[in-house]
Amino acid sequence: MASEIDTSFRNRSWNEWFREWLATIVVLISVVAVAILGGIAIYSEKAQAKEILTMVLPMIGTWVGTVLAFYFGKEQLEAATRSVTAIARELTPEEKLRSIKVTDKMIPRAAAYVVSEDPDKLKLLDAVAGLEKVKKGSRLPILTNENTPRYVIHRSTIDRFLSKAAAAGKQVGELQQLTLNDLLADPDFKINLENTFAIVPETATLADAKRAMGSLPSCQDVFVTRTGASSEPISGWVTNVIIEDNSRVG
Repeated sequence: MASEIDTSFRNRSWNEWFREWLATIVVLISVVAVAILGGIAIYSEKAQAKEILTMVLPMIGTWVGTVLAFYFGKEQLEAATRSVTAIARELTPEEKLRSIKVTDKMIPRAAAYVVSEDPDKLKLLDAVAGLEKVKKGSRLPILTNENTPRYVIHRSTIDRFLSKAAAAGKQVGELQQLTLNDLLADPDFKINLENTFAIVPETATLADAKRAMGSLPSCQDVFVTRTGASSEPISGWVTNVIIEDNSRVG
């Protein structure tokens, strides 16, 4: 760490020394050139002197301006860039979320793995097998045939329910027949499953999604529909992980 600081300091010192040296040389050359031209003008005919000064002085001025602007303008640009970066780092997580639209970060409906079976037909072990097959995470959105939201079931919830059923004495064959309806009928799970998701419109930001999620107990998912109505087909899906990842600053 110390060697990196020393190297950075030496680089900055070299750059500063070079700019000072360059500025000095440019100024000296310019003064000498102007002095020589002045001498030529004094000992030459007026017409010839005027032509020399008219042609050469603008060229010297342009050259000096270009060189100085390149080296010193670069320093100003770097300073401005550092200022903008510092300001960006001062953004709070909430401010950053307010600047991001949900449609820019959501999982599009076409890319999400969902099921649309009725709760009394969706076998829990089949749902687990489907998640294992597609390798798209451990959450399973349950939609209607019209693509409107119904539930979001987490793999951990299914595992806990099946473990409870096995501990209660159910055999393998009985466990294989358990459906989402059985899970929803269990009072230990029903309340949480009724608040598994929130809904926001396509015009919402990630900050809006976070607030909607926080308004419901145990909610970790937000569906996106055109106007935010639950009767509309979903256009995308945002998880608490997506919100957390995009709230990081610095």
